[in-house]
Amino acid sequence: MPTQPLTDRNRMARRASLAAAVGTAIEYYDFAIYGYLAVVLAPLFFAGQEGLVGLLGTLGVVASGFLARPLGGLFFGWMGDRRGRKVVLMATVTCMGAATTLTGLLPTYSSIGVAAPILLTILRIAQGFSAGGEIGGAASLSTESAPSRRRGLFGSATSVGISLGMAAAAATVGTLSAFTTSAQMSSWGWRVPFLIAAPLLVAAALYRMRVEDSPLFLKMVEEAAPPKAPVAEVVRSHKAGVARVVGIAYSTMTTGGIVSVYLLVHLSAVLKYPLTGALWLIVLIMLMPLALIPLSGSLSDRFGRRRVLACAMVAFVVLAVPCFLLMQQDSLALAVVAALILNIPFSVQQGVVYTQYSELFPTRVRYTGVSLGFNIGGVIGSGIVSLVATWLVAATGASIAPAFYIVFAAIVGLVVVGTMRETSRHDLEQATDSAAPAMAGEVEE
Repeated sequence: MPTQPLTDRNRMARRASLAAAVGTAIEYYDFAIYGYLAVVLAPLFFAGQEGLVGLLGTLGVVASGFLARPLGGLFFGWMGDRRGRKVVLMATVTCMGAATTLTGLLPTYSSIGVAAPILLTILRIAQGFSAGGEIGGAASLSTESAPSRRRGLFGSATSVGISLGMAAAAATVGTLSAFTTSAQMSSWGWRVPFLIAAPLLVAAALYRMRVEDSPLFLKMVEEAAPPKAPVAEVVRSHKAGVARVVGIAYSTMTTGGIVSVYLLVHLSAVLKYPLTGALWLIVLIMLMPLALIPLSGSLSDRFGRRRVLACAMVAFVVLAVPCFLLMQQDSLALAVVAALILNIPFSVQQGVVYTQYSELFPTRVRYTGVSLGFNIGGVIGSGIVSLVATWLVAATGASIAPAFYIVFAAIVGLVVVGTMRETSRHDLEQATDSAAPAMAGEVEE
């Protein structure tokens, strides 16, 4: 395949990045809705369980969705490395949209008893299965379509999509809670955000149909047959890369999960701030990264992925405890300030991680490698972060307890980053998970 002119490559990169961002935004809108409605859904699907006990049951369903993600990652990763990125990204957004729409049609516990939480869990597992294939494909498509010296910038589109989707989910729930009574929200209002998934599904599918597949994947197919067993190849030859993705994903998804999705539970259920105010704070902290994420990706193109990631993780270690102390001063304004400060390092790391994941694997198994590592990290990171944080508060009686979990997760991330070598100047077609960290002067200019 002849080398494309830079202008054509930039145009393709923009289309691919937009497709990744749009689809990921809709997937994460669908996936985040449940978390933002956890306080409302608890009494509807776990009747008889009061307070934090009922909330823990609802958050357990959140965790079940994350447990299904590695399976989805394996299935869609295998398909994506054999059939291409585009066709699989169409499948993931369709599966997610259907499961989310059906969730909005579910009867509650008062209507069908224990079958209600069972059906809710099944649909949440279907959402998790779909989400398991989304990130690996979106990250692969956006980075493989980008010029080599701008991979960080274009690769950050996946994170932009995540922030947009989660902000849209919080804004939808916040608007409903502002214009409905508690009784209306419990009766029918909670269904609306789920049902919105149907038209969003159509929009995402139509846009992704218009995007070309990854040029690196197409080149690979021209030169050699796709791998017959990409999962086996990843496990056999790229264990170090998978382990690093697991470690970074655990660290970034735990720290980010606490300062975003869990924060709604913390502010409303633990610190007793009004739900509507807490929801609009989540909207704000999800929109704030939209400027910082591309900047962070661009900085990583210049200074390297390791340095930018390490700076964000150090910031979490330093800021977590003071910011959680600030949140519990009985002032929503101070809570807003603390949450925004904590979301600066969250935004910085989000601008880097998905490009970093992609650079650890060669084109032939990139989708599988990223999906496998990211989703295993997600299970032990975001999958249980709200459960762990809520349990820590309940077990210790200290509302500051989740801050120490942030510090722990950030230190884990720093250790993993310390074992890696710089990848920002590597040829993406031959990306490697080489173990040794870069020696002094080894990072390319």
